[in-house]
This record gives sequence, C-alpha cells and structure tokens, in this order.
Amino acid sequence: MGGFLFSAAAPVGAVVALMLVVWLLFAPALPGIVQFDDLGNLSNLNTITGLDSAWNWVRQGRAGPLGRPLALVTFALQHYEWPQPYALLLWNIALHIVNALLVLWLAVLVAQRLGAANEKQLAIGFLVALCWAILPLLNTSTLFIIQRMTLLSSTFMLAGLIAYLKVRGPVDVSWRRQLLALGLLAAFGVLALLTKENGALTVVYGLILELCVLTTRGKRKLSLVAIALILGCVLLLAKLAPFLSWASSTELQRGFTLPERLASQGILLLAYVKGLLVPSPSDLNPFRGYSANHGALATLWGMGLWAGLMLSPLFAWWRGWRLPALSLAWFFYGHIMESGWVPLELYFAHRNYLPAVGLVFGLVFGLLSLRQNTGLWRSVFVIYLVVLGGITWMNTSLWGDRELAAEIWAKEQPLSGRAAMNLAYELNRTQGLGAAQIYLDRFVTDSRDSAGLRLVGLSNACELEPKADHSKRVSQAKDAILTQPYEGWASDTVEKLMALVRKGGCPGLTQQQVADIAAAFLARPAYQEHRSIASNMLSIIGLVAMDQGNTRIAMDFYLQAIEHSATYAMANLYVFLAQQHPVYADLKRLRTAVEKAPLPRGTSQAEWEQLLASIDSQIKASPSSDNALAPS
Repeated sequence: MGGFLFSAAAPVGAVVALMLVVWLLFAPALPGIVQFDDLGNLSNLNTITGLDSAWNWVRQGRAGPLGRPLALVTFALQHYEWPQPYALLLWNIALHIVNALLVLWLAVLVAQRLGAANEKQLAIGFLVALCWAILPLLNTSTLFIIQRMTLLSSTFMLAGLIAYLKVRGPVDVSWRRQLLALGLLAAFGVLALLTKENGALTVVYGLILELCVLTTRGKRKLSLVAIALILGCVLLLAKLAPFLSWASSTELQRGFTLPERLASQGILLLAYVKGLLVPSPSDLNPFRGYSANHGALATLWGMGLWAGLMLSPLFAWWRGWRLPALSLAWFFYGHIMESGWVPLELYFAHRNYLPAVGLVFGLVFGLLSLRQNTGLWRSVFVIYLVVLGGITWMNTSLWGDRELAAEIWAKEQPLSGRAAMNLAYELNRTQGLGAAQIYLDRFVTDSRDSAGLRLVGLSNACELEPKADHSKRVSQAKDAILTQPYEGWASDTVEKLMALVRKGGCPGLTQQQVADIAAAFLARPAYQEHRSIASNMLSIIGLVAMDQGNTRIAMDFYLQAIEHSATYAMANLYVFLAQQHPVYADLKRLRTAVEKAPLPRGTSQAEWEQLLASIDSQIKASPSSDNALAPS
C-alpha cells in the first residue's frame, strides 16, 4: 500500500517541484524590461479600446509573414497593461512553466518508447524538463516580452507531439488510428504556425519521433504516417527553397550572402551547443551579435561544417543509433528555418528554445542508462544542475535590475545599437531625456555611427529644443543613411518626425528637411529595394509636395508609393485626389498596381474589391481613353 501511494504521489511531486523551481528561478526578473523589439511590435497596444480595435490591431500584425495572430491575441488581452512589463512578463513565465511540464510529459513518453525501465521514466522526464527549463542560454526566450511568440508556438508544438504519441500507438496500428494521430499533430501544427512561422517544424519533429523513436532498426518499413510526414517535410523544404535564391537587395540589407550565412551557421550551431551546456557571461548577453566571415576559405569550410552537421543525424539513424539520431536530428533540424538559409539575422539565442530539448534528453537518458559508476555520474549531474540554476538565478536577478542590466549589457557589447538603445531608454526613464541624448550622441561619435540612432537623436532634440536649428543633425543623419550599414527600423523614425513637424511640435525642423531625409533613404539601393520602406519614403515626399501646393508632383510620388507597396489608405487617398484633380491622375497605373498587389494586412477582401470597383468606375467616367495625362 505504501509503495502504491508513493508511486501515485511521485508524478504530482515531480510536477509541483518543477513548477516551484522554475518560478523561484525566474521570479527575480520581475518587474521585467520593455526592450527595443517589444516597442517595435507592441507600441500600438494602447490604441486598443474594445473588441473592434483589438481585432484591427491583431489583423495588422507585421511580426511575420502570417501576422502571428494567436500570439498577438494574447497581447491584445493585456492591452491595458502596456507599457508596464510586470504582467506581460508574468504571462511569459507562466507559459515557460507550462512548456516545462509539457517537456516532462513528452520526455516520459519518449523514454517509454525507447525502452527505459518503468522506475526510470518519471526520473528521466523530470530531469529533462528541469535541466531544459533552467538552461541559462534559453532565458531570453522568456524574458524578452515579444518572445512570447516563441513560447506559445512551442506550447502548441509540444502539445501536438504529445497528442501524436498518445494516439499513435504501436507502429503497425490500424490506418484509422494513424490518421487520427496525424490529424491531431496537424491541428496543433496549424495553431503553432499561426503563432510563429517556425511552427511549421511540427512536421519535422513528428517525423523525427516516427523514425527515431517508433521505428526500430529491425523494422524500417515506413508506416502510413511516416510517408505523410516525409511528404510534409518535402513540402516545407519546397516552401523554403525560394530562399535559396537571394535577391541582390537581400544581400545589401543583411550584409552577407547565402553561402556566408550557411557558413556562419555551421560555426554558430556548435557555439549554441557550447552556450547551452557550458554557458559563459558573453553567451547570456541579450544583445550578443555575430558577423559573417567574408573570406572564401572560411566560407567553404563553414559550409562544409554545416552540411556535416545536417548529415550527422542521418548517419546515426542509418547505423541504428536511435538516441544519438534523435538528439542530433531534434537539435540540428530544429534550426533549419531561423538558423538555416532564410535571410534573417545570424544569431539569436531564443532559436534554441525547442531544439535544445533533444540535446538535454540525450544527455539525461544516456546518463541514467550508465551501468558503471552511476552514483558518481549522477552526483556530478546534480551539481551541474545546481550550477545551471545558480547561473540562471543570477541572470534573471540582473534582468530584475533594469538600470544595472542596461549598463552591463552596453559595456559587454560596446558596438551593439540595440544595447545602446536599451541603455538610452533606461537613462530616459531614470534620469530624463537629456541624459539619454548625451549618451546616444557619444555612442554615435565614439563607438559606432548609426542612421537609426542619429534619427532617434534628432527626434529627441526636437523634444528637448524644439525651436533650435537642427540642420546639423539632419546633415549627420543623411550622411549616416548614405554610408552606414542597412537598418530597416531606422525609416520608421522619419514618419514620426513628419507627424511631429506637421503638428508644429518642432519649429526648428522643416518639412523639406524631413523630405530630404526620406530622399536619402531612397538613394540607397538597400532601402530602395525594400518595397515597404520605399513606399513610405515616397509617401512622405509626396505629403511634403502636397503641403507645398504641388499637387501634380505629390500625386506622382503617391502613385509610385502605391506601385512599390499598395495600402488601402494610400490607394483610397489617390482615388480621392483623382476626383479632385483628374488632369494629374493616372488611374490605369493605379488599377494595375492595386490589382497586382497582395491584400494588405488589416484590409478585408471586400474593402479591396470595393476599392477596385471605385477605380474602375472613375476610369469609365474619365473623359478620354487615357483617362488623364500622365504625371511628368
């Protein structure tokens, strides 16, 4: 009876202990920090006043190609908290605890399938979940508020994989049960995909479980679900294939080529492994960056390393080494999107959040499978967990002291624009905008010039000294735009400057000077070929021309903006102006641009079709077949 009670209480004890440890280690990070990327994605939360505005905010999400609506819904539910980070971070910590419990469950199921003894299965699950949840390198996945997208997407993926294993049954189970398991996996995969695009990796993880866990060396006949999952992975690779051909603008914007990216990932994947298992202070800086090596020999060697790492799970699987194959495939193939050939920034620690589960599982399962010196190795592992927990506690405690954290991170990464912005925000909060301005001016002068930071400095100067002459700052900003590396976020500041100037909030800055800054962006191919940036800059120049009374020139710039990236508001404005000034309109060009454009985010299909109908109606009402004289 006592043994039964112990065995029944053990899972409950494991769950409670896991939740308590993770909470105690992450609670010191409260009240939390609002970071640069949080502001870029969540700054309009304060516009939500009800269900309609919340729905519009979710529909207009631009964090990824699919908009990530499910993640944005969770932020919309907390709109009243913005910009105070406490409750936002609290949800992140809660999600991380949920994910740790799901990892425990998944690890137990996998351990069962790999033949672990009954008395070891719960221990394996608990240790895998505990070790994974307290890995210091993964801290930013929880502590960056915007990375709730990573957390929630992982929640859906883990839940889908658990449902798959629970329903899947034996390898040779009936096809109906196989299809049910596959359907559940697909349903959770869709939810993950609508939270963050790497949710597509659900099909990859499902195939890894099917081939490395459910399939034995003696029975390698592919099941129905294995074939379906292979086809799903082929489809995923087909969707990723277009990224193998980078446009010249992509290389200009990112500062590296596709081979250089793959070469860097061969090195970074190993750096991730080191950072996960043996972290150092530099690994834990949230603003750590990495620069691609542009040498031909280094690129060739790095690409070879990347290819070798990608092939290693296949070699292990072919040899029948199920545990190494599982661990390697889970980690390396979990990086094929964000750390593959998709043209994103080279390094981000949060990309390891779910891939790290495979490494930890292999480590724990292998450790508990040892038959010699078991007491020694388990004692070493317990000490290792204590050390990891101590590092995480120190790191989360640093996050809990925003002012100290900002100073330390900026000192550790003296060339990081993100670290500089973070410190500037903190100085603004604690010492005022003047202190932040002094620091930013010193950074762009002594450390690293930056178009974005120059424009932030100009915006700050407008607030600090609105009537002063800002011509020097305008000139410096234009020089930085024309000479410094691409910074896509920098162009957002131009719109804010224009809004401020038009309201009369900065008499020392003219509309023409803002238009000149926009023109500087358009003079750089890296910005010019980014269609949304070019469209915004053209719209700003057109707005200035309109305010100056040059309607023909304004409409010409507006039309170019629509042709670069059509939005409902801009196209509707052009239709209105065409009604007032038909001689300056080229409605056929407008019709072509709108017809070819994808449906803008935040615009319904009905609204877009109504816009096309309005253009057609105006074309028919035009007095000539050419409908108007084309702008000069």
